[in-house]
Order: sequence, then C-alpha cells, then structure tokens
Amino acid sequence: MTTRSLTRLEIWHQDYNLGYKHNLDELPSGKAVFGVFAIVNDLPVNCRYAAETENLRDSVQRLFEHPEGKGLRKFMQGPWIQMLVYESMPDSEEGERRTVLEEWIRNYRPAIDEDGEYPGYY
Repeated sequence: MTTRSLTRLEIWHQDYNLGYKHNLDELPSGKAVFGVFAIVNDLPVNCRYAAETENLRDSVQRLFEHPEGKGLRKFMQGPWIQMLVYESMPDSEEGERRTVLEEWIRNYRPAIDEDGEYPGYY
C-alpha cells in the first residue's frame, strides 16, 4: 500500500503580483495530481481547478500564463493569492493519476465563475 501525502504551497508568478514574487521554480517537475485553491486563514478553500499532469511545474506555470476561460484567468492573474495542493506521483501511469483526480473532483468540487469566484461563495 502506497502512503499518500499532500503538499500545500502558496504559489506566486512574478508577472501577476505587485511584489514580483516568484516561486514556481521550486515546484517539482514530476508527475502529480494538483488543485489550485483560494486561501482563508492559511487554509486551502474553494478549489478553482484540479488536474493531473506529467510535469507539475510546467502545468502550474501554464495555468498562470495561459488559463482556460475568463474566470480562471481572473483568478490566476488577479489579486487573489493562490494555494497549490498537490500529490506527487513520480512512478504513476496516467490512469492511476486520473483515478486520483476523480477522487479529488468528488472531494473538492473544483468550480469557478466568470468573475474568478467560487460559485455561491461571496
């Protein structure tokens, strides 16, 4: 049985915050399942996006620079601070990551409206 461990990290892209902070280079470049959340009281809440990937660092960088849809663009490139939650899965196959992703989707219910908000949360 494999022990599963989640990592949480506030993420910063130098082009999308006033302090020009950047820490995406610190992310592993391996396979993972991840979600991008808002933050309340230093905790991840209201998942806006979840995915599985072959390269976590590249996928998160791309999410900042080329987000899909108006709401995700507002969230990733706007004034919010994002928290990345991820599970590294270095030896996994895509099918295994998709199974974990489906579990994340059931548990975290990722959603975003056109204003970058979590639907129903105001």
